Amino acid sequence: MMRSLWSGVSGLQAHQTAMDVEGNNIANVNTNGFKYSRADFGTMFSQTVKIAASPTDGRGGQNPLQIGLGVSVSSTTRIHSQGSIQTTNNNTDVAINGDGFFMVSDDGGLTNYLTRDGGFKLDAYGNFVNNSGYVVQGWNINWDTQSIDSSRSPQNIFIDPGMHIPAAKSTEVAIKANLNSGLSIGTAKTPIYGLDSVHGYNKKTGETKDENDTGITQFYTTSKNSVEVTEKGVDCASLFNGSGTGLNLREGQGIWVSYADAKFSTQGGTGFDKNSVKNQDNVIFWGDTSKPTKLDITINGIHIENDNITGIDEAIRYINTFTVPTDSREGTGVKAVKNKDGTGIDFINTNSDGTTDNMKNIDLTVNNANTAGELWNIKTKKDNGSDIFDWESTNPVGSVNNNGTHWIQGDTKDKSHNINIVTAHKYVYTSSPVDLPPMYNPDSGANYNTALENTTGTAEYNYKLAMSGSYLNTDQRTFHSTEDLRELLQRDARYGVDYDGSGGFEVDGSDLNEGVKVTVSASGEFIISNPSEQPDRPGYNGQTQTQRKAHNINFNVTSYTDSDGKVSTNEAFTNIFKGFDGNLNVGNSNRKSEQLFLSSFSAGLEIYDSLGSKHTLEVQFVKQSTTQDGGNEWQMIIRVPEPAEINTTGEGPSNIVVGTARFNNDGSLSSYSPRTLNFSPNNGAAPNQQIKLSFGTSGSNDGIVSSNSASALTSQATDGYPSGNLKPDAIRVDDKGNILGEFTNGKTFAVAKMAMASVANNSGLEEIGGNLFKVTANSGNIVVGEAGTGGRGDMKTSALEMSNVDLSRSLTELIIIQRGYQANSKTISTSDQMLQTLIQLKQ
Repeated sequence: MMRSLWSGVSGLQAHQTAMDVEGNNIANVNTNGFKYSRADFGTMFSQTVKIAASPTDGRGGQNPLQIGLGVSVSSTTRIHSQGSIQTTNNNTDVAINGDGFFMVSDDGGLTNYLTRDGGFKLDAYGNFVNNSGYVVQGWNINWDTQSIDSSRSPQNIFIDPGMHIPAAKSTEVAIKANLNSGLSIGTAKTPIYGLDSVHGYNKKTGETKDENDTGITQFYTTSKNSVEVTEKGVDCASLFNGSGTGLNLREGQGIWVSYADAKFSTQGGTGFDKNSVKNQDNVIFWGDTSKPTKLDITINGIHIENDNITGIDEAIRYINTFTVPTDSREGTGVKAVKNKDGTGIDFINTNSDGTTDNMKNIDLTVNNANTAGELWNIKTKKDNGSDIFDWESTNPVGSVNNNGTHWIQGDTKDKSHNINIVTAHKYVYTSSPVDLPPMYNPDSGANYNTALENTTGTAEYNYKLAMSGSYLNTDQRTFHSTEDLRELLQRDARYGVDYDGSGGFEVDGSDLNEGVKVTVSASGEFIISNPSEQPDRPGYNGQTQTQRKAHNINFNVTSYTDSDGKVSTNEAFTNIFKGFDGNLNVGNSNRKSEQLFLSSFSAGLEIYDSLGSKHTLEVQFVKQSTTQDGGNEWQMIIRVPEPAEINTTGEGPSNIVVGTARFNNDGSLSSYSPRTLNFSPNNGAAPNQQIKLSFGTSGSNDGIVSSNSASALTSQATDGYPSGNLKPDAIRVDDKGNILGEFTNGKTFAVAKMAMASVANNSGLEEIGGNLFKVTANSGNIVVGEAGTGGRGDMKTSALEMSNVDLSRSLTELIIIQRGYQANSKTISTSDQMLQTLIQLKQ
């Protein structure tokens, strides 16, 4: 009887303990990082009244007879499930998502306590503490190495409110950008580089330089003391017009440039007079109705033949039917008109029509079968009292004198004679570099060395040939760069035009026009000037010849294509030079092309010296050429403001370095140079600062690329920075436990890292109040590591972990505990009534 009474008492005691546990859970429903507990019930010892008996022969076994003596709470179990994460507005609040604990200490790390409550803050001294003043444990930054060593034992996290970081000089600068490879200009229009009139010589600096050498870039200082790039020939396929449209010049395309109308006049003289009855010797005879002549000539490759020419007017009309091309044949481009005395023909080609060779210049051949316009001896004789003519053609020898000939100069043996009047030249682009032969220039440069004028390949020898008419031909002029084209235009204007229409080069130099100058201005135009002054030319064999006659120029620029039609005309390139069209008379006037531009893109990159002073490293990319495989080559002009220096070569300004960037035909980077700069700020900071240029990996698209889209800078970065101070209330924690501080220099650094602890048995920890736990014999020792490693969770800033108490579960537990308590009280009351009944038996 007493056993049941005491069992009921133990039940009341156990459920009271369970009520205490659950009440504590409910009380901490809003405690940050709280983990709820449950009471674990266990039976007490049982009284064995009768032990168990084993089965015997003929009799079965018996179970023991035991009477339980009640219940007790054997332990409480803490449930370490994840609590919900609630965001806050405090950057120093930290929550753990996953397993693990923060470590705090009140004795400098000798004794460590664990907590899930991440409500931390900085105290007045800069200690990172919890709400009870315990200092959070972790690792502080070592400013000597600017690193955090998490392999060391954790210590108090200390963040000096007056923390100052020294400046760090830049050692690397990186960019990602696209350079427009297509037919629209980049972010900036850069005029093509200026070129003077002397090939291979810079008149501004007085230096002998090759403008087409990609390894050389010339500089000069302007009156404003600014350094400019000059004398740089660039690939004409890279040019853009003023509206930013690429000229897209391709292999074989080009222009015709006519410097004068091509004119040739046949020799005039005495014409045949049919009304004259006397003998007419050596008269020019074009035929008569009673005696037609044969016209048999070839003009610019077109054969013109007519057996029934009865006069000069008929010959002219017939010749002009071949001027314009038809569907079945090419045209000559040449028009015929009667000369002033009416006995000969003036052939004229204005070079304004057509794009192929046969429509330019005059190439006139009088064939052997021709009799029209020849010299005849015509005799008069009597026949039955009437005057009649005896038609007798002479050999058309012409007269070799200063007035020319009646058709063309010739000899007495061969009536087939040819004349070439060259006043137009074709200039055709090639994607391969062109090596123009050297030639002496009387404007400037090296002096003429008479001893070299007979040495093949020298500038003097080539000059002598030019003075003797070597340029008066119809050979194709081939150019690659702007300098090639400039020099070829100038050489032809001076030495390659039959200005007087004589069909040959006069030894007196009457066809020379050596005062003509072709330059490229700083604003990107080709400029042709035709001054009245003529430079002195050197003497030959001791003979000095000076002051030739200057000639008026009449420009006509048209497109070029080949006769097979395999090369299309490039009207965009042609239109650039249409500004030349018209008269350029001798004097001080000039003619200009349209402006020509290069696609360029500039990026200002920030770098820092050892004192933390900021400098701008300006990188200008200028498109130079299109490679044969379809890629692009760009020039890099890298400069820093003076007095800083980056150029140690001794050539050019000390604050500018010129390099290149090449791209493959898929737009990826092929190569670039330079890759490092030697930077000396010259402001008291450390000199010879090595800066690596990280512009991308060869064959990849991880840096600068060149594709057919707008030029744009997508990112830039440098590892340098100025000094700075920690901003108040500007720290936060990342998910790996790094405490990040924001400084006045705009940089954010990890100034410390929070340690995270774990134990083998979380439920074995002992709670000591203040949201703190300490290790016990059953929890296992503390294992320290970084967040996100070794099974530890991550950290989340501006957030706190809430209590994991589930009110619905807790309130349900209250009901269950209450029912258990009530039932046990019934056991006691029932046992009491039974005792009362027993006592009453005695009465």
